[in-house]
Amino acid sequence: MTVPESFQIRVFWGVAIGISILIALVSTVFSLTHGIYEVFPFLYFLPIILFVYRYPRHGVVFSLLISTAYLILIYLLSHANPMLVAVSTAWFVIFVTIGVVTSSFAEGMRAEERKYQGIFENSQAGIITFDLSTKKILDLNGKCARMLKYEPKDLVGRDLSRVLPASGDRDRIFQEIETCIHTGDHELRLVRSDESVREYLVSASLSPDDIVICSLIDITERKLAEKVIRKAKDELEDRVRERTDELLRANGILKAEIQERKRFETAIQLANRKLNTLSSITRHDILNQVTAIVMYLSLAEEINKDPQVKEHLTKIEEITFLIQRQIRFTRDYQNIGATAPSWQEISSVVGESQKDLSSSQIRIETDLDDLEIYADLLLGKVFSNLIDNTIRHGGHATLIRISFRQEDEVLVIVYEDNGIGIPDAVKEKIFRREFYRNTGYGLFLSQEILGITGATMKETGTPGMGARFEIRIPKGMFRFPDGE
Repeated sequence: MTVPESFQIRVFWGVAIGISILIALVSTVFSLTHGIYEVFPFLYFLPIILFVYRYPRHGVVFSLLISTAYLILIYLLSHANPMLVAVSTAWFVIFVTIGVVTSSFAEGMRAEERKYQGIFENSQAGIITFDLSTKKILDLNGKCARMLKYEPKDLVGRDLSRVLPASGDRDRIFQEIETCIHTGDHELRLVRSDESVREYLVSASLSPDDIVICSLIDITERKLAEKVIRKAKDELEDRVRERTDELLRANGILKAEIQERKRFETAIQLANRKLNTLSSITRHDILNQVTAIVMYLSLAEEINKDPQVKEHLTKIEEITFLIQRQIRFTRDYQNIGATAPSWQEISSVVGESQKDLSSSQIRIETDLDDLEIYADLLLGKVFSNLIDNTIRHGGHATLIRISFRQEDEVLVIVYEDNGIGIPDAVKEKIFRREFYRNTGYGLFLSQEILGITGATMKETGTPGMGARFEIRIPKGMFRFPDGE
């Protein structure tokens, strides 16, 4: 059975102190009985110093006790020699003083030793020391022992090559230690007790007595993580490169398609301009011919005396006016979407719409603040058609009111009058191209104009209580510049 090292040390110190005390006391007795008075007091220094170094907290008490024992022996064996008693008293003071001073010094040394021992043992890094000349391991803390999977006693006194095999990295750090007091961080591979190899970040410093103190941090997991990250980065770069190549190819194709589309759009725009020009000329010529037909019909009606012929002429005139309205409708419909939509203040649009209408006794009230909507430039025709319909078909209508309200993210513009209203049976038909009463395709055209920017219109009035149209403007297509 191996005796614990701490017990061996305690026995050693106990024996050393006991023998030194015995030597001092025996020498005192021997010297006094043989008339030797000069040498033996110096022998008391040894037990005092040994005891104080080993037990600094009790050093003063021990120095008092052994000094008192010294005085007692002097008094008993010197036959009350005044000279010897005086000298012994001086030695007593010297012994106690030495005990006090050395006890204080030893206590300070022990405190420093405990502090550095605590740092050594509680460090989060592994610490190992070795002799630079012999490469023998001198000490290591618990953290280092756990890192290397050794018991400290199994490494102390062993060659450093047991955990740090010879390599170019080891030779380089030894050379750096010999030329510098402190080394930088080095990545070294150390062998553990189970023969596994792990990577550590090692820094070293050299003490004046050629003892090297090394700190170790296990970076194996970090290196593995770096390897995984590096691999993932390389894979990601490859994927990005592949994807970039694909995007470049797609971009080239898209660019070619865009250029081709622009050529087609340019050709289409040119064709549209030609068609619009042709349509305008043709429409103008047709309207001129229709006007001539109307004029000749009027002349025919004046000179005709036959009632049956007059009836036929009236039918022809009605059909001619219908053709005239249809031709004018094609002009308005052609202009829808011809230019880009823009922000328009509704109050101004309504005001401009009234100028194009015949004078009427109907009063128009608006409650629109500074509301603006994003719409086709023909927006004014929407309100012109609504006001014209009220004037023509509202019966006894005397008031038109235009206001707005917000419903969640939608804004609703409400147009209402106090006329006769619209029958339920035709509420949906009035927005069809086929449905009209003397005013052409007004509501159908209005619906088409609003639809350019996603707005819709619906009739929600009660028959007999006036017409009510709700124009719903989607989110993003209305605003209040003043922030209301």
